[in-house]
Amino acid sequence: MIIVMEPAAPESAVSAAIAFLVGAGFDVHRSSGQHQTILGVVGDVGPNDVAVARELPGVAKVVRVSESFRLASRRFRQRSTIVEGPWGTIGGDPMWIAIEPVGLEPSESPGAEPTAATRDLQYALVAGRPFDAAVTRSPRAPESIEALSCLSLDPKPEGQAWPVLFVERQPSWGANSWIGAADKALARREGQVVLLEAGGEYPTGARTFEIAAIARAKLRTHLPIVVDVPTIAQRARYCAAVACAAAGAGTDGLLLRVWMGKQDAQPHLPATLRWEEAVTLAERVRRIGAAVRE
Repeated sequence: MIIVMEPAAPESAVSAAIAFLVGAGFDVHRSSGQHQTILGVVGDVGPNDVAVARELPGVAKVVRVSESFRLASRRFRQRSTIVEGPWGTIGGDPMWIAIEPVGLEPSESPGAEPTAATRDLQYALVAGRPFDAAVTRSPRAPESIEALSCLSLDPKPEGQAWPVLFVERQPSWGANSWIGAADKALARREGQVVLLEAGGEYPTGARTFEIAAIARAKLRTHLPIVVDVPTIAQRARYCAAVACAAAGAGTDGLLLRVWMGKQDAQPHLPATLRWEEAVTLAERVRRIGAAVRE
C-alpha cells in the first residue's frame, strides 16, 4: 500500500499516520520530497486497512499495491521449491529434461512384451539415462514408459501415481495470472506444482517465447518453471533454438517431443525430433544450463 500525503500536510499528521500504521503491524518506509511525503506500507493489507488509511488526517491518496497470489510468491517462500520423485528433480541441478514419446506401436506400449527394437531402446534409456522422465498430454498417464517414470501434463490428471500438477501459462496470460493460477492449485493441496511455459500467441497462431517473462516469473515465484519446447517451436527445425534459449533464461527444465516409432516412418505430430537429435540437444542444453547456474 502506498499513502500519498497532502502537499500541505504538517509533520504532525505524517508522524501520526506512521504511528498508526506501525501500531497496526505494518512496516512503513517514508520518502519525503520538497513538496510531498509518500509512505510505503509493507504487510498483509486488507480492504479495511485501505479504507481507514484514506480517513487519516493529511492523507491525499491511498493506492493498494499487492500481488494476486501468496502461496506461490517469493515473499511467502524465499528458497526455490524443488519437485522431486521417481521422475527426477525439477528445480535443482542439472536441468530436468523430459520427453513426450511419439509413435509407440500398440505392441510396444507399457505392459506388453517388448520387441527387439524396444529392448534396444530400453537398454539406451537405462544405460545412458539421457532423459529424466516421460510426459503425456493425456489425462491418464501410465506409471512409466519403458525405463522412464511418466507424468501427465493435463490440468486435471486422472489416477496419476505421482502427484505433480503442471500449470500452463495461457497465451493471453501475464506472469501474475499464471502464478495466480498456480497459487490456487497450491491452495487446493492436490500435489506438487510446476509452472509450464507454452509461449504467447500471435493472431496468426504462431507462438512466441519471451525470455524476459521467464526472468520476471523467477523473481516473483519460488516454483520451478519448465518450458514446453514443441508447443512453442511448432516445427522441428526451431526446437533447438527454443530449447537453448530456455536453458539460457535459467528455466528449471524443458520438454522435447521424440519419435519412438519405426525409423523410416514420418512422425505424425509437428516439432518431433528423432532420438539421436533429442539426445544431442539434451546434452547441449544441459551444458548451457550448467553454465548459467555457475
